[in-house]
Amino acid sequence: MKQSSAFLLTALLLATTACQASPQFAPLGTRPAPQLTTFNANATSGFQVVKATPGKIWANLELLRQPGLPEERMQARGRQQDPEVVSCFGTELPASTDVCLHDAGAPAQLKSSIPVLLVHGANVNATTNWATPPYTDRKSGVMQHLKAQGYRVFAVTFANKHGDNHTWVRHIHNATARIRQITGAPQVDAIGHSKGGFALRMYTSNIVPNGQAPYAKSIRKALFIGSPQRGLDYTFRNSVVHWALLPEKDDAVLYSPVVWTKTLMMGAWQDTTQASMLGPYFKGQAQMIARLDKEFPLNRLTNTNPDWYTTYYGGQGFVSVSPGIDKVIAAGGNMVERLRRSPVDPAIQVGLLAGNKANMPGILNESSGPSDGIALVYSAAAAEDLTAAGAKLLSREIMPLHHMALVSDPKALDWISTQLAR
Repeated sequence: MKQSSAFLLTALLLATTACQASPQFAPLGTRPAPQLTTFNANATSGFQVVKATPGKIWANLELLRQPGLPEERMQARGRQQDPEVVSCFGTELPASTDVCLHDAGAPAQLKSSIPVLLVHGANVNATTNWATPPYTDRKSGVMQHLKAQGYRVFAVTFANKHGDNHTWVRHIHNATARIRQITGAPQVDAIGHSKGGFALRMYTSNIVPNGQAPYAKSIRKALFIGSPQRGLDYTFRNSVVHWALLPEKDDAVLYSPVVWTKTLMMGAWQDTTQASMLGPYFKGQAQMIARLDKEFPLNRLTNTNPDWYTTYYGGQGFVSVSPGIDKVIAAGGNMVERLRRSPVDPAIQVGLLAGNKANMPGILNESSGPSDGIALVYSAAAAEDLTAAGAKLLSREIMPLHHMALVSDPKALDWISTQLAR
């Protein structure tokens, strides 16, 4: 179980692999469509509250829908499997127009009038990221910790586990609007982990596509935990991970992209474009890629990584063909550079929590520099770009914790509480 969970953690943020849809699961086009109700539909914000369902871990779950969002392709391996989440969406393969809003319920004694929104990372959901964290003996996570302290806590589960961050931004926008409807609060405090923090950063920096509603001044505080503010290049510099993840298998915990578009396997060249960041399934991952080879040179990694040069810079090697990191960055819209040029709205208070303990069991931890096993401290703790327009920096903390311990360790939970209470 620990080995499987470890690979799931790798898929939180990294680019690794994908697989073909397995026939025993319903293909994307045959998923059932949830029936619309008149339950609190919000014409002003454009989203619809389709239905509400009770939960066991969360008090209530609502299905929010944004008509008109681009429908993203997903593989069966990316299906939702948590029973509460499946009940909320009404299917294992929900449309990218939908998001599940989780409500932890009212605390015994309300401490703050500002509710909290939790935004999960890739290949997980609200429960596994915030309520039942792996690699710990604790039976609870950030959600229970904050509720016990008197906060009204909400979270989102995105339909597409590696989805376009622009789509995630729109769902964050809708979730904050719905939370304000439910609670009557003027603003929301938001906490993003890993890829979720990347999308939250885009929202608070007002990076939205043409025609999409801009940032609505709905965030009071934004806390970024283990989020790649300056991007990541893990799979490009650690090409050896391809051998652990190819050939493709229907394994949900390994649902992430590779770099190689052609791979020599069992003596024959195979086209792996569909499984790569240039394929149709992983746009959200391509958006987080950035070149970090100047800050962290590749030369000391060459002995253990096949085709290390062509994997990073592009071309055909002995066992692979790679488009190179620059082409993937361009395909993702050069999003990290856009973020670096787009500070957070000056009215928002921000906090960053990064880890420098690269000791996540069962995975190849990032070792090019100080990291939490996945995100380099250089990227996760980069506060300067966020505050360039005047946003107040509450705290920039680096703890001796790995990527998932940042949302489960008592020291990290205390840091979160401290920033919300300031």
